[in-house]
Amino acid sequence: MTDLSLFDMPPTAPPEAVTLSADRRRTIRQAQLLAAGWHPLGRRLHADAAPADDRQAPGRRCGTCFHRTPAGERHYPKCLLDPSDVTNGPATDCRSWWPGCADHTPATPYEGDWPA
Repeated sequence: MTDLSLFDMPPTAPPEAVTLSADRRRTIRQAQLLAAGWHPLGRRLHADAAPADDRQAPGRRCGTCFHRTPAGERHYPKCLLDPSDVTNGPATDCRSWWPGCADHTPATPYEGDWPA
């Protein structure tokens, strides 16, 4: 014979599921891509790309790329390598600190006189 009172547990509420915002889920996904050697927008990283974990380290970054340009009404920075992928939402924003992708092209400053 067993004493069932030994197994009585006080009633507890089930733990609440943690729901992450879309921005937080996107940040986590982008960090996972960077750790795997991929650019957050889905391209391979450049051989000379800066490390993702050190934002001050030298190397190629999206902020110095010719293809990163302000787009849309609010001029959010977008990568125009594949314009069909560009949306008006934050998922296609291109952060300047990101390591450069394999198609990174250094932006050259305009040299010469500006046209009148």
